Amino acid sequence: MAEQRVRVVGSGREEPPTDRSVREIVEALRPQLQELTQKQVELAKLELAPVARKGGLATGLLVAGSVFLHLFLVFFSLTGIYLLNQVAGLPLWASGLIVSGILAIIGAVLAGAGASILRGLDPKPHRTIRTFQQNVEWLKGQFRG
Repeated sequence: MAEQRVRVVGSGREEPPTDRSVREIVEALRPQLQELTQKQVELAKLELAPVARKGGLATGLLVAGSVFLHLFLVFFSLTGIYLLNQVAGLPLWASGLIVSGILAIIGAVLAGAGASILRGLDPKPHRTIRTFQQNVEWLKGQFRG
């Protein structure tokens, strides 16, 4: 395989061609690329840390709110049971059965809607995959000639 001459361009002016092969240049750049990657990861961590903290706080508040809403639903259901017992004169077991049935129907409809949405989701990052493949093809083209 014949060695290729490579012209290295730096700071806007061309330098004369060197006898270094592409492989030698890539090997020389490897430590700099690794350091650049490490710095990018550090920057991402620093940038995302406050967002993660706020996200954790928001999640905790959502969980606490969900617990209180669940308790509200339980007491509201009990109120409905006693209301049916007092106003309609139904026995407590019949009132409980009616309220439970209504809750089961609402829960089934909501769960079915959520499951339907989840089935329709496509988790593949198509644009990212396509861009990555284009980059790989471009790199292959650079080494072919």
